[in-house]
Amino acid sequence: MVASAFAQSIQPLLKTFGIDAPDIRVDGLTLDSREVNTRLAFAALKGHARDGRDFIPQAISLGARVILAQTDDSHSHGHMEMRDHSVIISFYQLPQMLSALAAAFYNEPATKMTTVAVTGTNGKTSTVQMLTQLKDALGTRSASIGTLGSSVYEGSETQWLTTPAANTTPDPIRIQSLLANFVLSDVRHTAFEASSHALVQGRLSKVNTDIAVFTNLSRDHLDYHGTMEAYAEAKRKLLTQPGLSTVVLNACDEQSKQWAKEAQNHLEVVWVGVDNSNPLHKPPQDRHCFATNVSYHDAGCNFTLSTSWGDAPISLPLFGQFNIFNVLSAVACLLTQNEAFDAVVKCVNDIQPVPGRMEVFTFTGAANVVVDYAHTPDALEKVLLSARVHAKGKVWCVFGCGGDRDKGKRPLMGKAAERGADVVVITTDNSRSETPQSIADDVIAGLDNPRIAVSEPDREKAIRYCLDNANDSDIIIVAGKGHEDYQIIGTQQIEYNERVVVARLQQEYSK
Repeated sequence: MVASAFAQSIQPLLKTFGIDAPDIRVDGLTLDSREVNTRLAFAALKGHARDGRDFIPQAISLGARVILAQTDDSHSHGHMEMRDHSVIISFYQLPQMLSALAAAFYNEPATKMTTVAVTGTNGKTSTVQMLTQLKDALGTRSASIGTLGSSVYEGSETQWLTTPAANTTPDPIRIQSLLANFVLSDVRHTAFEASSHALVQGRLSKVNTDIAVFTNLSRDHLDYHGTMEAYAEAKRKLLTQPGLSTVVLNACDEQSKQWAKEAQNHLEVVWVGVDNSNPLHKPPQDRHCFATNVSYHDAGCNFTLSTSWGDAPISLPLFGQFNIFNVLSAVACLLTQNEAFDAVVKCVNDIQPVPGRMEVFTFTGAANVVVDYAHTPDALEKVLLSARVHAKGKVWCVFGCGGDRDKGKRPLMGKAAERGADVVVITTDNSRSETPQSIADDVIAGLDNPRIAVSEPDREKAIRYCLDNANDSDIIIVAGKGHEDYQIIGTQQIEYNERVVVARLQQEYSK
């Protein structure tokens, strides 16, 4: 954050929310009591896991002059009390109003640029990253926010700022602050991931959004949402974003029908799809970006980009049909922004892979290794199907499942691995408080033929096992970690970067 760039009095800010506050100047807002200082106002609200009001004494000890405390009593709204040098202001429905409060404090930054929100179970990160890369190549200073972190895009020199708590979508204050700083850096286009948690919790409720993208829906996060219906409904909350004018939908996902129904009459709909994928019916009045004449090879894929704006041949250095979908979604966003078709085509043909998303490490004299973030049954199935299309030999799969998360997903992950791979190696992901073996047992329970599976809890040893036993015509898929640089074992966060590990093994095994 640029120091004092947003300094202002809380008096006029809180007046718009019906609170007669004292004239105290602050530089920013925060939900994290550890960040508190004399120039930051602390918002203390009850979260999903912790109650921020329990940290008010800590904020006072750190010198917070202003504390906004959630109250469930409407009559207490605006009540103030002094403790030491801190004024504590009761704020009714603070969680629901926090996005609006932050937007007002940071002067509605999303209205000063074009914004694109991407939601769906799989493909959010790749779509956001591809869109940002392409928009930058077309001459617009761009930024992105999501699983990789947040940053102004600077190509290979991009320095990603990790989101606290590793959230895909930052909290309501942080995302407005990020956007405000992007504005100060002359950014005019930001793409961001919109997680189902963020949408339900209202983190994005006052982030002006021009275009929404829905990639797909499959099982995930049922430990939080409870049912697939609730999960799907959470995703569709993106359609209520302020400023929304266009929605890009996956013509090959049944959920898009409901999206299109709810978007009817007030939003422009653009469809993306790949031929031979059983696309849904596209209304004749809607525009489209489809891929036809698709072919796959050991270096990527080729297809014809067939759109309402024109047709052109495309060659991508990317594996998998799902990556074609991701590219199509990015292209649809660009074309609806009135970017020139020929210029978009040129940039797409020069696109670079997203780190940790079907990232291919080529070995000489050993099997190639593909690092991917796939951590849902649907994503793993798609990754393995893609590998099968590209592979000349066998497909090997190394993966694990997270501890303290949806246990019902584990046997489904096993089934997906068994269907798509010739050899399955079950290893450790973020086991957290569970033992790796108990998680592996849950995965094995989903296998029809457990004898095809090998259990090796050490991830690097699991990869070495594959390299030692695979032929150089095989492909080894290492799924679940992608770009991440850590593992959570018990209560410890351990340094582990799969891309670095595989790059080291690449040097060791290549002949």
